[in-house]
Amino acid sequence: MIKLKTISFVVITAALAGCAATPRHYDDESSRALNLARAGGIYDQDLRDSPDGTRSYRKGLLMSALNLASLATSLDAPLRHLSGTQTLLFNATDIMMSPDKPSARPSLMGWMPESLAANEDAAYDRYVAIVDEAITQAAESLAITATKLTDVKTPEIEGHPLMLWSVKAERYGCSDDNCIIAYNIQQPNHWKTPDYVIGGEAASHNITANHPKEYSRLIFRQSGQEPAFPSGEFYGAVSAAMPSWMVMYFPPNTVIQDGEPVPYPVLYEQGNQLLFKEPQS
Repeated sequence: MIKLKTISFVVITAALAGCAATPRHYDDESSRALNLARAGGIYDQDLRDSPDGTRSYRKGLLMSALNLASLATSLDAPLRHLSGTQTLLFNATDIMMSPDKPSARPSLMGWMPESLAANEDAAYDRYVAIVDEAITQAAESLAITATKLTDVKTPEIEGHPLMLWSVKAERYGCSDDNCIIAYNIQQPNHWKTPDYVIGGEAASHNITANHPKEYSRLIFRQSGQEPAFPSGEFYGAVSAAMPSWMVMYFPPNTVIQDGEPVPYPVLYEQGNQLLFKEPQS
């Protein structure tokens, strides 16, 4: 019996390694959003397509239903070193909770062409520069003020610091540092690029969403009142300013659109909000 278990383990491990060694092929029976999400490491089955895209998540992600014990534990990572106003801003946010399932958290995914960076460290620096420029361009397009907080000590995730920006936009209730953009970039890995990633090359410096903690993300947070900032419009503007080989995923109730949280998952590519909607036959 022990030998059979060992053999089974070896076979399964080899199969998984084989899947990881090649890029995913496009599934014509799935939406482009789901294809990109799966390629980026969001592979758990809570996320799927639905006929109209509005029933594409198996479980509700209402903040009021969060487990309070899990929330208390989450205060240890990864923002435990922040203090004062900034600590309050991030309490109970997705970035602190870091759910185990990739489909339950906002994620930033990318397939930077190998030719754009000499090595993984250079690729990390380029990713940071790209996101900073995208935030700057998005702020300009929305006529808001976004300032990178370079004098604030932040915790590190996989050896890289969490990046913080403050947002001023009086018409949306953003003042006194109650609106913050947070993002981080994981250490990129050398990888193969699916041929359906726009602007990609065969090999890439890849950032994915599948690791429990060491994944990339970009999140807007507003505290102190009912969210009024149009984060959906902001995410779209950021996405439009990013290269075509970068996409952003958001689970239900994490994007504000027309003053209300969007109750279904969405993915942004080249400024477009994609739904997890079954392709028309």
